[in-house]
Amino acid sequence: MTSASEGNARALFDRYWEDLLSLEPLVGTQVGDDRFDNLLPDPSPDGIARRETVHRSALAAAAEIDRSGLDVVLRTTLDTLEAVAKRDLASIEHRLDRFGAVNHLWGPGQLLAELGTLQRADTPERLERFLARLHATPAYLDAVCGVVRDAAEVGQTVPIVVVERTIAQVERLLAIPAEESPALSPVPEDHAGDRTTVAGVLRDEVMPAYVGYVEALRRYLPAATETIGLYALPGGEAMYGAEILGWTTLELDPRGVHDVGIEELEAIQEERRHSAALLGFASADEAIAAHQESGNNTAASREELVHLAEEQVRRSWEACPGYFGRLPKEPCDVRPVEEFREADMPFAFYMTGTEDGSRPGIYYVNTYQLEERPLHHLATTTYHEANPGHHLQLTIEQEIEERPALRRFGGMFSGAAFVEGWGLYSERLADEMGLFTDEYERLGMLDAQAHRAARLIVDTGIHALGWTRERAIAKLEEAGVPRVDAVIETDRYIALPAQALAYKIGQREIEHQRRAAVAREGSAFSLSEFHDRMLALGSLPLPSLQRELGA
Repeated sequence: MTSASEGNARALFDRYWEDLLSLEPLVGTQVGDDRFDNLLPDPSPDGIARRETVHRSALAAAAEIDRSGLDVVLRTTLDTLEAVAKRDLASIEHRLDRFGAVNHLWGPGQLLAELGTLQRADTPERLERFLARLHATPAYLDAVCGVVRDAAEVGQTVPIVVVERTIAQVERLLAIPAEESPALSPVPEDHAGDRTTVAGVLRDEVMPAYVGYVEALRRYLPAATETIGLYALPGGEAMYGAEILGWTTLELDPRGVHDVGIEELEAIQEERRHSAALLGFASADEAIAAHQESGNNTAASREELVHLAEEQVRRSWEACPGYFGRLPKEPCDVRPVEEFREADMPFAFYMTGTEDGSRPGIYYVNTYQLEERPLHHLATTTYHEANPGHHLQLTIEQEIEERPALRRFGGMFSGAAFVEGWGLYSERLADEMGLFTDEYERLGMLDAQAHRAARLIVDTGIHALGWTRERAIAKLEEAGVPRVDAVIETDRYIALPAQALAYKIGQREIEHQRRAAVAREGSAFSLSEFHDRMLALGSLPLPSLQRELGA
């Protein structure tokens, strides 16, 4: 018999998920729930007020539930709800939306690319919802412009480099003819009349609204900060603390995180030196320089880079049954990052598929400036983003159908430490799985590990310790990051405070749990069972993961 507490909890989870989708309708589109495909988020003061009401009401209802008899699914879903609600309330308190309104990574300039990837307009009903969303875009951007003006007036602005990148990105978007817009992707090629209709809305309504947005950004630019860190803003220390908690799910001292990064980087640099010695060089830099000069470390074309990633996805997919008991139903697709946004995006990223499998998970590879994208970095990136990394973890999480939707699809709202920690753990796991084809690819994995350790140093350096942009770029290059990526990554940390901390913090926790399980179980330890147990818990706040695994 279902207890009253269990019934109340499930009803709360269902209600809260519906509220979240109405607040973040693009998430519904991403997971394949098309009921909200006609809507966009509401950045206006009324929209912010509604967000606050939703989260406070959910926390009040959660506080009334007796947890003593709840099973692991329900108690961890309550943990997730509380983390999501508290994170968004902290964002509202510190008005972090003022930073999101001017952002080259996941800001308004990315909207059409997101719609092109996520949405479908292949039936009359879906087309109607898609057109409604496009018609709503001018009002959405007008509300964003209101946030931009407000931010400039109160002095809570982003650094100049972020504004300049955002302006340049939107200008590139405006230069694309409506008939070639990424927002035409949802409409099938053979639906000529529908494509003409969508192109007309883009040309007559959406693009003029983006002209208004970029003009607002140009007016905002003189108010942008010369400094690059939150520390320099009024209340910046508290803002950074909220961002650290939001992304890592832990309350961490920036100086302590900085010191952990220094310690981790030193250990990984020793591994890199050992790898270089195996290749016959005194240092990793010498080994990489020689490999680069040989011509074997650069893709000859964008297509070659994507093909190599596809081959790595295939091989890793075939290797996974030896290390996991449960696998996703299908592998992911591989696609290049669209050219209009590739100059601002990281080397790769992953986007989850839909619940019904109609759109697979997608591993995006950035083919921008091939001459500065060493091939020995591609393999470890693939294993982070695809298998056994994000595609495996996030898809398995979605496919546990008996769970509340908040747990299947909502972990992204509660922080990134487990998800990104799993991705980074997967790079080391790929080495155990024998997926690296030579020592250069393995050195690429160590470069990536060094990069994530350097992130702890650089992110805290920027936002708490007063580092300059050039000092941050230099530290990343010292860790083995190519110059083009070091620049993009530094500007990413400037634009997304504390997001970069989630990787190493999460990886350290997962590795700690594995060591504890080995010590506890001894010869009975099974790596595949440990992985299945970990992925069955999924994207939890780290304190919840620690409680459930008992270490």
